[in-house]
Amino acid sequence: MGQDARSISRITSAVCGISLALLLGAASAQPASQAAAPPVESVTVTGASSKAINDFVQAAATPTHIIGKVARWETPICPAAVGVPEDVIAQVVKRVKDVAVQAGVRVSSNPVCKPNIVIAFTSTPQPLLDSIRKDQPQWLGYHVTPQDLDRLGTVTRPIQAWYSTATEDLNGHRQIDASQSDGNDRGVLLTGPCYLMGGHSRTGGTNPYCTAWFPNAIAAEVKGSRVADGLRATFDHVTIIANPLKVRASMAAIEDYIAVLALAQINSLDTCQSLPSITSLLASGCTQAGTAITANDLGYLKAVYAANPEKVPGLQKGEIAYRMEQGTAGQ
Repeated sequence: MGQDARSISRITSAVCGISLALLLGAASAQPASQAAAPPVESVTVTGASSKAINDFVQAAATPTHIIGKVARWETPICPAAVGVPEDVIAQVVKRVKDVAVQAGVRVSSNPVCKPNIVIAFTSTPQPLLDSIRKDQPQWLGYHVTPQDLDRLGTVTRPIQAWYSTATEDLNGHRQIDASQSDGNDRGVLLTGPCYLMGGHSRTGGTNPYCTAWFPNAIAAEVKGSRVADGLRATFDHVTIIANPLKVRASMAAIEDYIAVLALAQINSLDTCQSLPSITSLLASGCTQAGTAITANDLGYLKAVYAANPEKVPGLQKGEIAYRMEQGTAGQ
Protein backbone atom coordinates (compact mmCIF):
# COMPACT_ATOMS: atom_id res chain seq x y z
CA MET A 1 0.00 0.00 0.00
CA GLY A 2 1.42 3.36 -1.02
CA GLN A 3 1.84 6.44 1.16
CA ASP A 4 -1.25 8.12 -0.32
CA ALA A 5 -3.40 5.07 0.31
CA ARG A 6 -2.20 4.77 3.91
CA SER A 7 -2.90 8.45 4.47
CA ILE A 8 -6.41 8.18 3.07
CA SER A 9 -7.03 5.15 5.25
CA ARG A 10 -5.92 7.03 8.38
CA ILE A 11 -7.98 10.05 7.39
CA THR A 12 -11.01 7.82 6.90
CA SER A 13 -10.50 6.25 10.32
CA ALA A 14 -10.22 9.67 11.91
CA VAL A 15 -13.59 10.61 10.47
CA CYS A 16 -15.77 7.62 11.23
CA GLY A 17 -13.79 4.38 11.16
CA ILE A 18 -14.59 3.56 7.54
CA SER A 19 -12.10 1.30 5.80
CA LEU A 20 -9.96 2.26 2.82
CA ALA A 21 -11.98 -0.16 0.72
CA LEU A 22 -15.16 1.77 1.48
CA LEU A 23 -13.50 5.04 0.56
CA LEU A 24 -12.42 3.68 -2.81
CA GLY A 25 -15.84 2.12 -3.26
CA ALA A 26 -17.48 5.47 -2.67
CA ALA A 27 -15.21 7.02 -5.26
CA SER A 28 -16.34 4.49 -7.84
CA ALA A 29 -19.96 4.17 -6.75
CA GLN A 30 -21.15 5.53 -10.11
CA PRO A 31 -20.78 3.11 -13.03
CA ALA A 32 -18.42 3.95 -15.83
CA SER A 33 -21.33 4.60 -18.17
CA GLN A 34 -22.34 7.60 -16.06
CA ALA A 35 -18.87 9.09 -16.35
CA ALA A 36 -19.16 9.74 -20.07
CA ALA A 37 -19.51 13.47 -20.62
CA PRO A 38 -22.38 14.58 -22.90
CA PRO A 39 -21.97 17.70 -25.04
CA VAL A 40 -21.56 20.78 -22.82
CA GLU A 41 -24.33 23.30 -23.31
CA SER A 42 -23.66 27.01 -23.23
CA VAL A 43 -24.95 29.10 -20.35
CA THR A 44 -25.83 32.72 -20.81
CA VAL A 45 -25.63 34.88 -17.70
CA THR A 46 -28.54 37.28 -18.14
CA GLY A 47 -29.37 40.51 -16.36
CA ALA A 48 -25.76 41.18 -15.36
CA SER A 49 -23.58 44.05 -16.46
CA SER A 50 -20.11 43.55 -17.87
CA LYS A 51 -18.70 45.21 -14.77
CA ALA A 52 -20.58 42.85 -12.44
CA ILE A 53 -19.35 39.82 -14.37
CA ASN A 54 -15.78 41.11 -14.42
CA ASP A 55 -15.98 41.84 -10.68
CA PHE A 56 -17.27 38.30 -10.13
CA VAL A 57 -14.37 36.77 -12.05
CA GLN A 58 -11.76 39.00 -10.41
CA ALA A 59 -13.09 38.14 -6.95
CA ALA A 60 -13.55 34.42 -7.56
CA ALA A 61 -10.44 33.53 -9.57
CA THR A 62 -7.53 32.47 -7.37
CA PRO A 63 -4.03 32.67 -8.91
CA THR A 64 -1.59 29.88 -8.18
CA HIS A 65 1.59 30.78 -6.30
CA ILE A 66 4.05 29.71 -8.98
CA ILE A 67 2.69 31.09 -12.27
CA GLY A 68 -0.26 33.18 -11.10
CA LYS A 69 -2.86 31.50 -13.29
CA VAL A 70 -6.31 30.07 -12.56
CA ALA A 71 -5.97 26.35 -11.89
CA ARG A 72 -8.33 23.74 -13.28
CA TRP A 73 -8.50 19.97 -13.57
CA GLU A 74 -6.46 18.70 -16.50
CA THR A 75 -6.73 15.06 -15.44
CA PRO A 76 -10.06 13.24 -14.96
CA ILE A 77 -11.52 13.79 -11.53
CA CYS A 78 -12.11 10.94 -9.08
CA PRO A 79 -14.14 12.23 -6.09
CA ALA A 80 -14.59 10.27 -2.87
CA ALA A 81 -16.54 11.09 0.30
CA VAL A 82 -16.48 9.75 3.86
CA GLY A 83 -18.13 10.39 7.21
CA VAL A 84 -21.83 10.09 6.31
CA PRO A 85 -24.16 7.17 5.43
CA GLU A 86 -23.50 5.39 2.15
CA ASP A 87 -26.57 6.79 0.41
CA VAL A 88 -25.44 10.34 1.21
CA ILE A 89 -21.90 9.53 0.07
CA ALA A 90 -23.26 8.30 -3.25
CA GLN A 91 -25.34 11.45 -3.68
CA VAL A 92 -22.45 13.80 -2.86
CA VAL A 93 -20.12 12.02 -5.27
CA LYS A 94 -22.81 11.95 -7.96
CA ARG A 95 -23.47 15.69 -7.57
CA VAL A 96 -19.78 16.55 -7.97
CA LYS A 97 -19.58 14.39 -11.09
CA ASP A 98 -22.80 15.81 -12.55
CA VAL A 99 -21.63 19.42 -12.12
CA ALA A 100 -18.22 18.45 -13.54
CA VAL A 101 -19.85 17.06 -16.67
CA GLN A 102 -21.92 20.23 -17.09
CA ALA A 103 -18.78 22.35 -16.71
CA GLY A 104 -16.78 20.37 -19.25
CA VAL A 105 -14.54 18.59 -16.72
CA ARG A 106 -13.49 15.04 -17.46
CA VAL A 107 -14.65 12.39 -14.99
CA SER A 108 -12.69 9.17 -14.54
CA SER A 109 -14.43 6.09 -15.89
CA ASN A 110 -12.06 3.80 -13.98
CA PRO A 111 -14.13 1.95 -11.33
CA VAL A 112 -11.08 1.79 -9.04
CA CYS A 113 -9.63 5.23 -9.73
CA LYS A 114 -7.40 6.85 -7.14
CA PRO A 115 -9.30 9.67 -5.39
CA ASN A 116 -7.98 13.13 -6.18
CA ILE A 117 -10.94 14.92 -4.56
CA VAL A 118 -11.49 13.80 -0.95
CA ILE A 119 -14.61 15.11 0.82
CA ALA A 120 -14.79 14.43 4.55
CA PHE A 121 -17.82 15.12 6.76
CA THR A 122 -17.04 15.42 10.45
CA SER A 123 -18.13 17.28 13.58
CA THR A 124 -14.47 17.51 14.67
CA PRO A 125 -12.70 18.99 11.64
CA GLN A 126 -9.54 20.27 13.34
CA PRO A 127 -8.26 16.85 14.51
CA LEU A 128 -8.88 15.54 11.01
CA LEU A 129 -6.95 18.42 9.48
CA ASP A 130 -4.15 17.83 11.99
CA SER A 131 -3.94 14.25 10.71
CA ILE A 132 -3.76 15.43 7.11
CA ARG A 133 -1.06 17.96 8.02
CA LYS A 134 1.00 15.18 9.60
CA ASP A 135 0.57 12.59 6.84
CA GLN A 136 0.07 14.65 3.67
CA PRO A 137 1.09 18.30 4.24
CA GLN A 138 1.29 18.91 0.48
CA TRP A 139 -2.49 18.47 0.32
CA LEU A 140 -2.86 21.72 2.27
CA GLY A 141 -1.39 23.75 -0.58
CA TYR A 142 1.67 25.83 -1.25
CA HIS A 143 3.59 26.95 1.85
CA VAL A 144 7.10 28.19 2.53
CA THR A 145 7.33 28.96 6.24
CA PRO A 146 6.04 27.15 9.34
CA GLN A 147 3.69 30.11 9.76
CA ASP A 148 2.22 29.41 6.32
CA LEU A 149 1.63 25.80 7.30
CA ASP A 150 0.06 26.86 10.60
CA ARG A 151 -2.34 29.11 8.72
CA LEU A 152 -3.25 26.44 6.19
CA GLY A 153 -3.55 23.86 8.96
CA THR A 154 -6.27 25.76 10.81
CA VAL A 155 -9.98 25.20 10.24
CA THR A 156 -11.69 28.58 9.80
CA ARG A 157 -14.96 27.69 8.04
CA PRO A 158 -17.65 25.02 8.49
CA ILE A 159 -16.96 23.96 4.89
CA GLN A 160 -13.38 24.50 3.80
CA ALA A 161 -11.22 23.41 0.88
CA TRP A 162 -7.47 23.01 0.40
CA TYR A 163 -5.80 22.86 -3.00
CA SER A 164 -2.59 21.19 -4.09
CA THR A 165 -1.70 22.63 -7.49
CA ALA A 166 0.85 21.84 -10.17
CA THR A 167 2.44 23.59 -13.14
CA GLU A 168 2.52 21.93 -16.55
CA ASP A 169 4.80 23.24 -19.27
CA LEU A 170 4.71 23.25 -23.05
CA ASN A 171 6.04 19.69 -23.25
CA GLY A 172 3.60 18.30 -20.69
CA HIS A 173 6.21 18.22 -17.92
CA ARG A 174 4.32 18.55 -14.63
CA GLN A 175 5.67 19.76 -11.28
CA ILE A 176 3.79 20.07 -8.01
CA ASP A 177 3.70 23.66 -6.73
CA ALA A 178 5.69 23.06 -3.56
CA SER A 179 8.47 24.99 -1.90
CA GLN A 180 11.87 23.67 -0.90
CA SER A 181 10.61 23.66 2.70
CA ASP A 182 8.53 20.61 1.77
CA GLY A 183 11.73 18.63 1.36
CA ASN A 184 11.46 18.44 -2.42
CA ASP A 185 14.30 19.05 -4.84
CA ARG A 186 12.77 22.14 -6.38
CA GLY A 187 15.24 24.74 -7.46
CA VAL A 188 17.15 26.03 -10.45
CA LEU A 189 20.77 27.10 -10.74
CA LEU A 190 20.98 29.97 -13.23
CA THR A 191 23.85 31.91 -14.71
CA GLY A 192 23.37 35.31 -16.28
CA PRO A 193 24.27 38.99 -16.16
CA CYS A 194 24.96 40.06 -12.59
CA TYR A 195 22.57 43.00 -12.76
CA LEU A 196 19.76 40.49 -13.41
CA MET A 197 20.89 37.78 -11.02
CA GLY A 198 21.31 39.97 -7.98
CA GLY A 199 24.63 38.39 -7.17
CA HIS A 200 28.37 38.78 -7.57
CA SER A 201 30.68 37.58 -10.28
CA ARG A 202 31.51 33.92 -9.71
CA THR A 203 35.05 34.38 -11.02
CA GLY A 204 35.81 37.78 -9.56
CA GLY A 205 37.31 40.68 -11.44
CA THR A 206 35.30 42.16 -14.26
CA ASN A 207 33.39 39.03 -15.30
CA PRO A 208 29.84 40.33 -15.84
CA TYR A 209 28.19 36.93 -15.28
CA CYS A 210 26.94 35.59 -11.97
CA THR A 211 25.44 32.33 -10.79
CA ALA A 212 22.54 32.18 -8.35
CA TRP A 213 20.38 29.41 -6.90
CA PHE A 214 16.64 30.01 -6.92
CA PRO A 215 15.28 27.45 -4.44
CA ASN A 216 11.59 27.68 -5.34
CA ALA A 217 11.93 28.13 -9.10
CA ILE A 218 10.97 25.57 -11.72
CA ALA A 219 12.51 24.73 -15.06
CA ALA A 220 9.90 24.80 -17.81
CA GLU A 221 9.66 24.93 -21.60
CA VAL A 222 7.63 28.02 -22.55
CA LYS A 223 6.51 29.97 -25.60
CA GLY A 224 8.06 33.31 -26.46
CA SER A 225 4.71 35.08 -26.62
CA ARG A 226 3.12 37.93 -24.73
CA VAL A 227 -0.30 36.28 -25.10
CA ALA A 228 0.29 32.63 -24.21
CA ASP A 229 3.41 31.19 -22.60
CA GLY A 230 2.53 27.49 -22.76
CA LEU A 231 2.28 27.04 -18.97
CA ARG A 232 -0.86 25.59 -17.36
CA ALA A 233 -1.96 25.72 -13.72
CA THR A 234 -3.60 22.44 -12.73
CA PHE A 235 -5.08 20.82 -9.66
CA ASP A 236 -3.26 17.82 -8.23
CA HIS A 237 -5.46 17.17 -5.20
CA VAL A 238 -8.43 18.87 -3.52
CA THR A 239 -9.39 18.23 0.09
CA ILE A 240 -12.75 19.41 1.42
CA ILE A 241 -13.80 19.12 5.07
CA ALA A 242 -17.39 19.89 5.99
CA ASN A 243 -19.21 20.14 9.31
CA PRO A 244 -22.89 20.23 8.25
CA LEU A 245 -24.02 20.82 11.84
CA LYS A 246 -22.48 24.30 11.61
CA VAL A 247 -24.21 25.23 8.34
CA ARG A 248 -27.73 26.63 8.20
CA ALA A 249 -28.56 25.19 4.82
CA SER A 250 -30.10 22.12 3.25
CA MET A 251 -27.97 19.12 2.33
CA ALA A 252 -28.70 19.88 -1.33
CA ALA A 253 -27.22 23.38 -0.92
CA ILE A 254 -24.19 21.93 0.86
CA GLU A 255 -23.67 19.44 -1.97
CA ASP A 256 -23.78 22.23 -4.56
CA TYR A 257 -21.35 24.36 -2.54
CA ILE A 258 -18.96 21.42 -2.28
CA ALA A 259 -19.27 20.65 -5.99
CA VAL A 260 -18.14 24.17 -6.94
CA LEU A 261 -15.24 24.06 -4.46
CA ALA A 262 -14.15 20.70 -5.89
CA LEU A 263 -13.86 22.12 -9.41
CA ALA A 264 -12.58 25.68 -8.86
CA GLN A 265 -10.56 27.50 -6.22
CA ILE A 266 -12.78 30.41 -5.16
CA ASN A 267 -10.99 33.34 -3.59
CA SER A 268 -13.85 35.27 -1.97
CA LEU A 269 -15.89 32.85 0.12
CA ASP A 270 -16.16 35.21 3.09
CA THR A 271 -17.59 38.14 1.13
CA CYS A 272 -20.76 38.53 -0.90
CA GLN A 273 -20.24 38.06 -4.64
CA SER A 274 -21.25 40.75 -7.11
CA LEU A 275 -23.75 38.27 -8.61
CA PRO A 276 -26.05 35.70 -6.98
CA SER A 277 -23.89 32.66 -6.26
CA ILE A 278 -23.81 29.49 -4.19
CA THR A 279 -20.26 30.51 -3.25
CA SER A 280 -21.75 33.25 -1.05
CA LEU A 281 -23.56 30.61 1.05
CA LEU A 282 -21.33 31.12 4.10
CA ALA A 283 -20.64 34.83 3.59
CA SER A 284 -21.95 36.91 6.48
CA GLY A 285 -24.91 39.19 5.74
CA CYS A 286 -25.14 38.30 2.05
CA THR A 287 -28.62 38.89 0.64
CA GLN A 288 -27.94 37.26 -2.72
CA ALA A 289 -26.37 34.00 -1.66
CA GLY A 290 -27.68 31.15 -3.77
CA THR A 291 -29.32 28.12 -2.18
CA ALA A 292 -28.26 26.08 -5.23
CA ILE A 293 -25.77 26.43 -8.06
CA THR A 294 -26.78 29.51 -10.06
CA ALA A 295 -26.34 30.30 -13.74
CA ASN A 296 -23.49 32.56 -12.64
CA ASP A 297 -21.69 29.67 -10.93
CA LEU A 298 -22.15 27.30 -13.83
CA GLY A 299 -21.24 30.02 -16.30
CA TYR A 300 -18.04 30.71 -14.40
CA LEU A 301 -17.07 27.02 -14.25
CA LYS A 302 -17.75 26.53 -17.94
CA ALA A 303 -15.73 29.63 -18.79
CA VAL A 304 -12.77 28.48 -16.68
CA TYR A 305 -12.67 25.12 -18.43
CA ALA A 306 -13.24 26.57 -21.92
CA ALA A 307 -10.70 29.40 -21.69
CA ASN A 308 -7.17 28.95 -22.99
CA PRO A 309 -5.17 27.85 -19.91
CA GLU A 310 -1.88 28.84 -21.55
CA LYS A 311 -2.71 32.53 -21.74
CA VAL A 312 -0.82 34.88 -19.45
CA PRO A 313 -2.72 35.57 -16.18
CA GLY A 314 -4.37 38.88 -17.06
CA LEU A 315 -5.54 37.70 -20.48
CA GLN A 316 -6.72 34.38 -19.02
CA LYS A 317 -9.02 36.17 -16.57
CA GLY A 318 -10.20 38.46 -19.34
CA GLU A 319 -11.17 35.50 -21.51
CA ILE A 320 -13.00 33.85 -18.61
CA ALA A 321 -15.03 37.02 -18.05
CA TYR A 322 -15.73 37.37 -21.78
CA ARG A 323 -16.89 33.76 -22.14
CA MET A 324 -19.04 34.07 -19.03
CA GLU A 325 -20.70 37.22 -20.37
CA GLN A 326 -21.23 35.92 -23.89
CA GLY A 327 -22.43 32.49 -22.84
CA THR A 328 -19.85 30.88 -25.11
CA ALA A 329 -18.20 28.72 -22.48
CA GLY A 330 -17.84 25.21 -23.81
CA GLN A 331 -18.31 26.18 -27.47
